[in-house]
Parts: sequence; structure tokens; C-alpha cells
Amino acid sequence: MSRDLPSDVHAVLTQLVEEGETAISDAEFDTARQTVATAETVSRNKLPDCELRSQLLHGCEQVHSALDTDHPDAAAEYLRAMNRRLAAANDGPLSE
Repeated sequence: MSRDLPSDVHAVLTQLVEEGETAISDAEFDTARQTVATAETVSRNKLPDCELRSQLLHGCEQVHSALDTDHPDAAAEYLRAMNRRLAAANDGPLSE
């Protein structure tokens, strides 16, 4: 069974991921943490139990971990990967 990603959820998650990456590039790590925490909440509460949800939650966890261990470049790369995954999800149905 497949479901389309709701456009409002897609827009919010894309915006949060992009804001997180911008915050990291501006060395605003607390802002990045807050933005990623919000993306995690939206993913957990608004996405069905599917591969995209699992990937985004994993990415959020890895961003937090990378920031906690002073690896902002790794955190930014996870956010870029999440953005690519969101772009791909927008092109097709979600798989459960």
C-alpha cells in the first residue's frame, strides 16, 4: 500500500531541514538542534509508519549526535541527505 506525502507536511519538513542546514553553516548550533527537534516531532506525528519516516527520524538522531560530538560538517551532510530524500518522496508515493 502507498500514500502520498501531504504537501503541507512536505513543505514544513523541507523548510525545517533547510533551516537546520543554514543554522549549522552560520554556527548557530542551538538553533539547528531546535529545528531538527521540530522536524523529528513533525516526522513522528505526521508521517505514517513508512520508510521515509524511519529515514528522517534516523537522520534527526544522527544530526543531534554529530552536533553533540562537535562534528557540524557531518550534521550538515545528514541534513542534505534528508533534503534529497524529501525531494525524492515528493516525486512519488510513500511505501509502508
